[in-house]
Amino acid sequence: MKIDEKRIAMLMKTLDITREEALELEGYDADVTAGKKTEFDLTAEQQAVVSEMTRADVEVGKRKSTRKPNELKEAIVREIAEFLSEDALGQMYEAVQIANANRTITFAVGDKQFELNLIEKRKPKP
Repeated sequence: MKIDEKRIAMLMKTLDITREEALELEGYDADVTAGKKTEFDLTAEQQAVVSEMTRADVEVGKRKSTRKPNELKEAIVREIAEFLSEDALGQMYEAVQIANANRTITFAVGDKQFELNLIEKRKPKP
């Protein structure tokens, strides 16, 4: 291992350690970088416990949030879908379906598929 004297001097000054401790620290860093086992690595049993605890925290933290239905948007989507399937005169709209009651209608014209999304804009901030 090549010794970088400037780095050793910087470590000694910054961390207030001896030359031997700085060399030991550099050796440890080199081992970690190379992917070698060190004395501070977890055992297989400890790693299994950590994995289990991490998995448990994620599962506990999951919470399904529910959105209050937007009745106005749902009514508009229903009316547009009804219009496309019954009253539209310009094209033959086929397979008109409400994919998402709050926003999306899918339909076909001939052999082409379409999706119509209703987006409600927010009020501009003052």
